[in-house]
Amino acid sequence: MHINFKIFFIFHVFAYGIGSQFLTLPFSSKELSIGSHPTLFEHNPVNPSLYHAYQNRPSVLLSHGMWFGEVGLTQVGYNFQNNNVVTHFGFRYSGIHDLEFRNETPSDKPLSYFSSFGLSLDAGRSFNRDNMRYGLSISYIQYGIFTYESKGLGLNFGYSLDFKDEIKVGGVIQNLGKMTKLRNDDIFLPQRIIVGFSKKIKLNHIVNFVYASVEKNSLVPSSKIHLGNHINWSRFNLYSGVSYSTNVLETAIGFGVLTNHFEVMYSIRHGSQNIGIPQIISLKFLLQ
Repeated sequence: MHINFKIFFIFHVFAYGIGSQFLTLPFSSKELSIGSHPTLFEHNPVNPSLYHAYQNRPSVLLSHGMWFGEVGLTQVGYNFQNNNVVTHFGFRYSGIHDLEFRNETPSDKPLSYFSSFGLSLDAGRSFNRDNMRYGLSISYIQYGIFTYESKGLGLNFGYSLDFKDEIKVGGVIQNLGKMTKLRNDDIFLPQRIIVGFSKKIKLNHIVNFVYASVEKNSLVPSSKIHLGNHINWSRFNLYSGVSYSTNVLETAIGFGVLTNHFEVMYSIRHGSQNIGIPQIISLKFLLQ
Protein backbone atom coordinates (compact mmCIF):
# COMPACT_ATOMS: atom_id res chain seq x y z
CA MET A 1 0.00 0.00 0.00
CA HIS A 2 2.79 2.43 0.91
CA ILE A 3 4.71 1.56 -2.27
CA ASN A 4 1.59 2.05 -4.39
CA PHE A 5 0.95 5.42 -2.79
CA LYS A 6 4.50 6.65 -3.41
CA ILE A 7 4.45 5.53 -7.05
CA PHE A 8 1.14 7.30 -7.63
CA PHE A 9 2.30 10.40 -5.76
CA ILE A 10 5.47 10.76 -7.86
CA PHE A 11 3.58 10.23 -11.13
CA HIS A 12 0.85 12.65 -10.10
CA VAL A 13 3.24 15.45 -9.19
CA PHE A 14 5.33 15.35 -12.34
CA ALA A 15 2.59 14.50 -14.85
CA TYR A 16 -0.04 16.98 -13.68
CA GLY A 17 1.80 19.69 -11.76
CA ILE A 18 0.04 19.09 -8.46
CA GLY A 19 2.08 18.77 -5.30
CA SER A 20 3.94 21.87 -4.21
CA GLN A 21 4.71 22.49 -7.91
CA PHE A 22 1.21 23.97 -8.24
CA LEU A 23 2.83 27.17 -6.92
CA THR A 24 4.72 27.49 -10.23
CA LEU A 25 1.66 27.20 -12.48
CA PRO A 26 0.32 30.25 -14.35
CA PHE A 27 -3.01 31.25 -12.83
CA SER A 28 -3.81 34.28 -15.00
CA SER A 29 -4.50 34.54 -18.70
CA LYS A 30 -1.65 36.99 -19.23
CA GLU A 31 0.96 34.79 -17.52
CA LEU A 32 -0.27 31.69 -19.35
CA SER A 33 0.30 33.34 -22.73
CA ILE A 34 3.30 35.65 -22.18
CA GLY A 35 5.14 33.54 -19.61
CA SER A 36 6.51 33.88 -16.07
CA HIS A 37 8.51 37.10 -16.31
CA PRO A 38 9.85 39.19 -13.38
CA THR A 39 9.25 42.35 -15.44
CA LEU A 40 5.60 41.63 -16.27
CA PHE A 41 3.53 44.42 -14.67
CA GLU A 42 0.09 43.04 -13.86
CA HIS A 43 -2.53 42.46 -11.17
CA ASN A 44 -1.12 39.21 -9.72
CA PRO A 45 2.46 39.13 -11.06
CA VAL A 46 5.25 36.62 -10.55
CA ASN A 47 7.32 39.49 -9.13
CA PRO A 48 5.70 41.02 -6.00
CA SER A 49 7.38 44.35 -6.74
CA LEU A 50 5.08 44.76 -9.77
CA TYR A 51 1.60 44.60 -8.24
CA HIS A 52 -0.63 46.79 -10.37
CA ALA A 53 -3.37 49.07 -9.01
CA TYR A 54 -4.91 52.49 -9.59
CA GLN A 55 -4.75 55.29 -7.03
CA ASN A 56 -7.98 55.32 -4.97
CA ARG A 57 -9.54 52.64 -7.23
CA PRO A 58 -9.28 49.08 -5.83
CA SER A 59 -9.36 46.32 -8.42
CA VAL A 60 -10.29 42.63 -8.48
CA LEU A 61 -8.98 39.91 -10.78
CA LEU A 62 -10.90 36.66 -11.29
CA SER A 63 -9.32 33.84 -13.29
CA HIS A 64 -10.44 30.31 -14.07
CA GLY A 65 -9.12 27.66 -16.42
CA MET A 66 -7.47 24.30 -16.94
CA TRP A 67 -3.85 23.13 -16.85
CA PHE A 68 -2.35 20.05 -18.47
CA GLY A 69 -4.14 16.84 -17.49
CA GLU A 70 -7.42 18.73 -16.84
CA VAL A 71 -6.15 20.21 -13.58
CA GLY A 72 -8.49 23.05 -12.62
CA LEU A 73 -7.04 26.51 -11.92
CA THR A 74 -8.78 29.31 -10.02
CA GLN A 75 -7.42 32.64 -8.83
CA VAL A 76 -8.88 35.65 -7.03
CA GLY A 77 -6.87 38.81 -6.37
CA TYR A 78 -7.62 42.16 -4.74
CA ASN A 79 -5.26 45.15 -5.09
CA PHE A 80 -5.37 48.72 -3.85
CA GLN A 81 -2.87 51.57 -3.92
CA ASN A 82 -2.09 54.20 -1.31
CA ASN A 83 0.51 56.73 -2.46
CA ASN A 84 3.51 54.67 -3.65
CA VAL A 85 2.47 51.43 -1.94
CA VAL A 86 0.31 48.72 -3.52
CA THR A 87 -1.25 46.09 -1.23
CA HIS A 88 -2.31 42.71 -2.57
CA PHE A 89 -4.47 39.89 -1.22
CA GLY A 90 -4.90 36.73 -3.27
CA PHE A 91 -6.18 33.17 -3.39
CA ARG A 92 -5.00 30.40 -5.73
CA TYR A 93 -6.43 26.91 -6.08
CA SER A 94 -5.57 24.01 -8.35
CA GLY A 95 -7.16 20.59 -8.21
CA ILE A 96 -8.11 17.43 -10.01
CA HIS A 97 -11.07 15.24 -9.06
CA ASP A 98 -12.47 11.79 -9.84
CA LEU A 99 -9.08 10.11 -9.51
CA GLU A 100 -9.49 6.33 -9.38
CA PHE A 101 -8.21 4.33 -6.43
CA ARG A 102 -7.22 0.76 -7.29
CA ASN A 103 -5.13 -2.03 -5.77
CA GLU A 104 -3.03 -4.77 -7.37
CA THR A 105 -6.11 -6.81 -8.38
CA PRO A 106 -7.50 -5.85 -11.82
CA SER A 107 -11.18 -4.85 -11.82
CA ASP A 108 -13.73 -3.15 -14.07
CA LYS A 109 -14.50 -0.49 -11.48
CA PRO A 110 -12.18 1.36 -9.09
CA LEU A 111 -12.42 0.77 -5.36
CA SER A 112 -13.23 4.46 -4.87
CA TYR A 113 -12.58 7.96 -6.15
CA PHE A 114 -10.56 10.74 -4.58
CA SER A 115 -9.10 14.15 -5.37
CA SER A 116 -5.90 16.15 -5.09
CA PHE A 117 -5.58 19.89 -4.56
CA GLY A 118 -3.22 22.74 -3.78
CA LEU A 119 -4.17 26.18 -2.47
CA SER A 120 -2.44 29.30 -1.25
CA LEU A 121 -3.57 32.46 0.51
CA ASP A 122 -1.28 35.36 -0.35
CA ALA A 123 -0.66 38.83 1.08
CA GLY A 124 1.97 41.22 -0.23
CA ARG A 125 3.10 44.78 -0.80
CA SER A 126 5.11 46.59 -3.43
CA PHE A 127 6.94 49.87 -2.97
CA ASN A 128 7.89 52.40 -5.62
CA ARG A 129 10.89 54.70 -5.23
CA ASP A 130 12.11 56.71 -8.20
CA ASN A 131 12.94 54.15 -10.93
CA MET A 132 13.03 51.20 -8.52
CA ARG A 133 10.35 48.87 -7.29
CA TYR A 134 10.67 46.23 -4.61
CA GLY A 135 8.13 43.99 -2.98
CA LEU A 136 7.49 40.99 -0.80
CA SER A 137 4.66 38.59 -0.11
CA ILE A 138 3.86 35.72 2.24
CA SER A 139 1.77 32.68 1.37
CA TYR A 140 -0.08 30.15 3.47
CA ILE A 141 0.15 26.91 1.47
CA GLN A 142 -1.87 23.72 1.70
CA TYR A 143 -1.63 20.59 -0.41
CA GLY A 144 -3.74 17.44 -0.17
CA ILE A 145 -4.04 14.09 -1.91
CA PHE A 146 -6.34 11.21 -0.95
CA THR A 147 -6.77 11.63 2.85
CA TYR A 148 -3.37 13.23 3.47
CA GLU A 149 -2.48 16.92 3.77
CA SER A 150 0.61 19.09 4.08
CA LYS A 151 0.69 22.75 5.19
CA GLY A 152 3.32 25.47 5.30
CA LEU A 153 4.41 29.04 4.65
CA GLY A 154 6.36 30.58 1.79
CA LEU A 155 8.07 33.95 1.31
CA ASN A 156 8.60 35.75 -2.01
CA PHE A 157 10.90 38.70 -2.72
CA GLY A 158 11.06 40.79 -5.88
CA TYR A 159 12.90 43.75 -7.36
CA SER A 160 12.69 45.68 -10.63
CA LEU A 161 14.58 48.62 -12.08
CA ASP A 162 13.65 50.95 -14.95
CA PHE A 163 16.36 52.19 -17.32
CA LYS A 164 16.32 54.71 -20.11
CA ASP A 165 14.93 53.73 -23.51
CA GLU A 166 11.99 51.90 -21.88
CA ILE A 167 14.06 48.95 -20.64
CA LYS A 168 13.16 47.18 -17.41
CA VAL A 169 15.12 44.47 -15.57
CA GLY A 170 13.83 42.40 -12.69
CA GLY A 171 14.40 39.42 -10.46
CA VAL A 172 12.36 37.36 -8.04
CA ILE A 173 12.97 34.66 -5.44
CA GLN A 174 9.90 32.56 -4.66
CA ASN A 175 8.77 29.97 -2.12
CA LEU A 176 11.33 30.29 0.64
CA GLY A 177 9.73 28.26 3.39
CA LYS A 178 8.81 24.84 4.69
CA MET A 179 5.95 22.33 4.54
CA THR A 180 4.82 19.68 7.02
CA LYS A 181 5.12 16.02 6.08
CA LEU A 182 2.56 14.41 3.77
CA ARG A 183 1.87 11.10 5.45
CA ASN A 184 5.50 10.04 6.08
CA ASP A 185 7.00 11.87 3.09
CA ASP A 186 8.80 15.21 3.06
CA ILE A 187 7.29 17.92 0.87
CA PHE A 188 9.70 20.50 -0.51
CA LEU A 189 8.69 23.88 -1.87
CA PRO A 190 9.76 24.68 -5.46
CA GLN A 191 12.17 27.52 -4.78
CA ARG A 192 12.36 29.61 -7.95
CA ILE A 193 14.82 32.23 -9.07
CA ILE A 194 13.74 34.14 -12.18
CA VAL A 195 15.67 36.99 -13.80
CA GLY A 196 14.85 38.83 -16.98
CA PHE A 197 14.31 42.05 -18.87
CA SER A 198 11.69 43.70 -21.03
CA LYS A 199 11.65 46.41 -23.68
CA LYS A 200 8.82 48.78 -24.59
CA ILE A 201 8.66 49.73 -28.28
CA LYS A 202 6.30 52.40 -29.65
CA LEU A 203 5.28 52.52 -33.31
CA ASN A 204 2.62 55.12 -34.09
CA HIS A 205 -0.50 53.96 -32.22
CA ILE A 206 0.86 50.49 -31.46
CA VAL A 207 2.82 49.70 -28.30
CA ASN A 208 4.86 46.49 -28.18
CA PHE A 209 6.38 44.92 -25.05
CA VAL A 210 9.05 42.24 -25.49
CA TYR A 211 10.03 39.93 -22.60
CA ALA A 212 12.89 37.47 -22.00
CA SER A 213 13.58 35.55 -18.77
CA VAL A 214 15.46 32.57 -17.37
CA GLU A 215 14.06 30.46 -14.52
CA LYS A 216 15.73 28.01 -12.15
CA ASN A 217 13.51 25.71 -10.07
CA SER A 218 15.01 23.75 -7.15
CA LEU A 219 12.80 20.73 -7.94
CA VAL A 220 13.57 20.66 -11.68
CA PRO A 221 17.05 19.70 -12.97
CA SER A 222 17.10 22.00 -16.01
CA SER A 223 16.55 25.74 -16.38
CA LYS A 224 13.57 27.16 -18.26
CA ILE A 225 13.61 29.99 -20.80
CA HIS A 226 10.58 32.27 -21.27
CA LEU A 227 10.07 34.56 -24.27
CA GLY A 228 6.97 36.72 -24.52
CA ASN A 229 5.36 39.51 -26.50
CA HIS A 230 2.49 41.90 -25.79
CA ILE A 231 1.00 44.14 -28.50
CA ASN A 232 -1.37 46.91 -27.46
CA TRP A 233 -3.50 48.84 -29.91
CA SER A 234 -6.10 51.16 -28.40
CA ARG A 235 -8.30 48.89 -26.23
CA PHE A 236 -7.16 45.62 -27.76
CA ASN A 237 -4.26 43.48 -26.53
CA LEU A 238 -2.59 40.49 -28.18
CA TYR A 239 -0.35 38.17 -26.13
CA SER A 240 2.04 35.43 -27.23
CA GLY A 241 4.89 33.46 -25.73
CA VAL A 242 7.26 30.51 -25.88
CA SER A 243 8.70 28.52 -22.97
CA TYR A 244 11.45 25.96 -23.33
CA SER A 245 13.19 23.49 -21.01
CA THR A 246 14.92 20.18 -21.67
CA ASN A 247 12.71 18.12 -24.02
CA VAL A 248 9.65 20.36 -23.44
CA LEU A 249 8.48 23.19 -25.72
CA GLU A 250 5.35 25.21 -25.00
CA THR A 251 3.75 27.92 -27.14
CA ALA A 252 0.85 30.17 -26.21
CA ILE A 253 -1.36 32.95 -27.52
CA GLY A 254 -4.06 35.12 -26.01
CA PHE A 255 -6.00 38.35 -26.35
CA GLY A 256 -7.67 40.94 -24.15
CA VAL A 257 -10.26 43.70 -24.48
CA LEU A 258 -10.15 46.73 -22.18
CA THR A 259 -12.94 49.16 -21.24
CA ASN A 260 -13.07 51.99 -18.73
CA HIS A 261 -14.12 49.69 -15.89
CA PHE A 262 -13.07 46.13 -16.73
CA GLU A 263 -10.80 43.98 -18.88
CA VAL A 264 -11.46 40.50 -20.29
CA MET A 265 -8.54 38.23 -21.25
CA TYR A 266 -8.35 34.72 -22.70
CA SER A 267 -5.28 32.59 -23.42
CA ILE A 268 -4.47 29.10 -24.62
CA ARG A 269 -1.23 27.09 -24.56
CA HIS A 270 0.07 24.03 -26.37
CA GLY A 271 2.86 21.81 -25.08
CA SER A 272 4.96 19.05 -26.59
CA GLN A 273 3.86 16.82 -23.67
CA ASN A 274 0.51 16.26 -25.46
CA ILE A 275 -1.45 15.80 -22.20
CA GLY A 276 -4.02 18.53 -22.74
CA ILE A 277 -4.41 22.15 -23.83
CA PRO A 278 -4.27 24.65 -20.95
CA GLN A 279 -6.54 27.67 -21.21
CA ILE A 280 -7.51 30.47 -18.83
CA ILE A 281 -10.04 33.29 -18.91
CA SER A 282 -9.49 36.31 -16.66
CA LEU A 283 -11.72 39.23 -15.73
CA LYS A 284 -10.32 42.34 -14.07
CA PHE A 285 -12.61 45.12 -12.92
CA LEU A 286 -12.44 48.33 -10.88
CA LEU A 287 -14.59 48.70 -7.77
CA GLN A 288 -14.99 52.49 -7.89
